[in-house]
Amino acid sequence: MFFICILLSGCVAQEDLSKRLDDVFASEQSAERIRRNSYSQYIDYYLPSGTGELEGDMLSSRFSYNSSNFVMDINISGIINDRYYKDQEMKDEGFFDPSKLVYERNSTFVDAEGISHEYTYRVYSYERQYLTYFQSRDLLFYGYASLSDLVDMTSRILMIAKSAVVRHNEVISAYSSKTEVDYEKKQVNLFETIMPVNGNVNDFMIDGRESGDPQ
Repeated sequence: MFFICILLSGCVAQEDLSKRLDDVFASEQSAERIRRNSYSQYIDYYLPSGTGELEGDMLSSRFSYNSSNFVMDINISGIINDRYYKDQEMKDEGFFDPSKLVYERNSTFVDAEGISHEYTYRVYSYERQYLTYFQSRDLLFYGYASLSDLVDMTSRILMIAKSAVVRHNEVISAYSSKTEVDYEKKQVNLFETIMPVNGNVNDFMIDGRESGDPQ
């Protein structure tokens, strides 16, 4: 009976988490236009209050929220594909262990300029640790969150994505002639940067392979 109670509690908790995440996306769909307050060479966006920017470069920024961290990365391949190969589907990360997937949403949002964007959002769980992955044509987000921060961090990721304006022409001019970015290695390195000392990105990966190893 005790074991059954644990299973039922887990199911209820998961349903509650999924509903809370669904509510975030539903409420943000009707959010008013947000004024941007952060600017860089390739992107302008709104950074929500209570969110700290720890470091960044022209393509990536690392943020903190309470005890959690997340990274925003300009999706160079997505932008180039959208310009020259519009019929291609978005290529996702593909190397996280699907057995640890606890939430997935594939939908669209409308940005501050009224432009519609397809996106994928996934949450992976392992021993009370959560990795999040958000992808649109323009942006990639990777996050590490505690359960108490997960919903609020998701809201912040979506708010930044909706407010962002990426200067496509400048990105394409700078990167379209370069070799394809090794996103798997870059993404794993980003995760290793944002995860705390007691976290281990390998626990979330297919076959538990070592970070940076090729597929």
